[in-house]
Amino acid sequence: MLNIKKEFEIMKKQKKTIEMKVGGIKCDACDWKDTNVSINDYKNWLNKPCPKCGANLLTEADCRTTKFIFGFIKLMNKFLPAPKESDKIAEGIIKMNGTGAVDIEIKEIN
Repeated sequence: MLNIKKEFEIMKKQKKTIEMKVGGIKCDACDWKDTNVSINDYKNWLNKPCPKCGANLLTEADCRTTKFIFGFIKLMNKFLPAPKESDKIAEGIIKMNGTGAVDIEIKEIN
């Protein structure tokens, strides 16, 4: 099982309504994780076994979902207006489990 945490943040400074920051990889089957893995390195982890327990770390389903989320955010930023200084900022974490399904936790930070 896989639990890749994907963080995204609504950023005023960069004038994007939604920004997604992705990094790190974690095994759902055991406690192994590497927070230094960049999204650019994910191709090296696709269908690879966990170094500790052998479970699949990055499934094709989660990879497709990640690409979809990036595309969706890019599309939303084309249509949504740039944020104003008075807009509230929210931060969230997207958790995945190898099936392509997501669990999103969002919290307001101002």
